[in-house]
Amino acid sequence: MLRLRSVRLERGWSLVKLCQKTGIDPGTLSRIERGYIFPYSGWRKRIAEAFGLPEDMLFAEVHDDNWKAKNRV
Repeated sequence: MLRLRSVRLERGWSLVKLCQKTGIDPGTLSRIERGYIFPYSGWRKRIAEAFGLPEDMLFAEVHDDNWKAKNRV
């Protein structure tokens, strides 16, 4: 899982809200968060700007075993 998802959830943002801020389809954002697709540089920049955080922080892999249990993945 990318740190992007945990930051989005910490802020209480839905995928739709992030979509509104970036212009990126919510389904695409979901696939990016789950690591199914890798965002090209333009998407990375728009997402980082929406959060006001560096790209390398948002797109770092995090390993949270509790996340799977909490989210029943």
